[in-house]
Amino acid sequence: MKFKFVCSPEVISGKGSFETLGEVAINLGGKNAFVVIDQVLSKTPLREKTEKILENHGIKCVIFDKISSEPTTDTGNEACALARKHNCDITIGIGGGSSLDTAKAVAGLIKNPGTIEDYQGIDKLKFPSVPKIMVPTTAGTGSEVTFTAVFIRASEKKKAGINSKYLYPEAAILDPLLTLSLPPSVTSSTGMDAFCHAIESYLSKKATFFSKPVSMEAMKLIWKNLPVAFSDGNNVEAREHMLYASFLAGVGLANAGVTAVHSLSYPLGGLFGVPHGVGNAVLLPFVLESTLPYIKNSIEEIAQSLTGEKMDATCFIKQLKNLEKSLGIPESLKNLDIPEDSIPVLIEGAMQVKVPLENHPVTLTEKDIEHIYQSAF
Repeated sequence: MKFKFVCSPEVISGKGSFETLGEVAINLGGKNAFVVIDQVLSKTPLREKTEKILENHGIKCVIFDKISSEPTTDTGNEACALARKHNCDITIGIGGGSSLDTAKAVAGLIKNPGTIEDYQGIDKLKFPSVPKIMVPTTAGTGSEVTFTAVFIRASEKKKAGINSKYLYPEAAILDPLLTLSLPPSVTSSTGMDAFCHAIESYLSKKATFFSKPVSMEAMKLIWKNLPVAFSDGNNVEAREHMLYASFLAGVGLANAGVTAVHSLSYPLGGLFGVPHGVGNAVLLPFVLESTLPYIKNSIEEIAQSLTGEKMDATCFIKQLKNLEKSLGIPESLKNLDIPEDSIPVLIEGAMQVKVPLENHPVTLTEKDIEHIYQSAF
């Protein structure tokens, strides 16, 4: 059997592990750090704490905090220009997937000339990046372990990723204490994003005997702990399990890829600004239903592992919908105020996100994708 399994970063996890940031940066040769932190976190004591930890280790830092929930290439290019100006030799991403993706992209473009747009696609970076440390404060994107950095091209209203082996982070710090302040809505949307990564990578054509147990373990942890973290945000144990699950789902994603859920979700973010995790979560049950004849056995395997009971695949998808409803996830695209007459442009956008479609258990035609979107309304 031919297979490959990748798990790149050194992982430091546990309560208070953020305190190791300076030591980790020093070990990676960092002297002049470019820190990407999202706007909300930048207004909390975490920013000052970050600066102090780095300062105590003799590391200079430049802070970039212009990160929105769906970053554009313009924002990414602004960050790259600032990092180049200050000759930064290491990047640190603190926050959700947008902050981590930006930090990864900047690390790549410090060593590669040009703009974000020049490198959106597959393996376009020619030179290795500077070292990267990822500190997720949401349990969802898995960006701390993947090779992708996604940005919206605002002028075209399209999302596209820089995908390169040079974007694998060198280190990831998983500190559950940094996730305690997440509001329930962000907890649920990012948590379901991680669940999508896990179930899609489990069902992917590229899944292997190595990757599938990792994806399954991520699903089990999320199924058990996401409702707890959603209802009690101060439950450190649930937060810690969710961070670990998100990381595992990212490992599954990095090795097996995602499927059609992501292809259909990308246009929702590019055209209508729907948060990535929300778009994925809304579409997931409908994509599974449309593919059910081809994945029935796999879904029933998942159902038994997650619930401890044997159940029909259709019944499990109903349970999934009930879980999402209990987490405040919109039940349809209509609930996201997306006009139904946008289906043709959504289909066009989804068809351009080719790699996840190629990973899907069965080939989806434009007609199939149209049916999924219609069902999701």
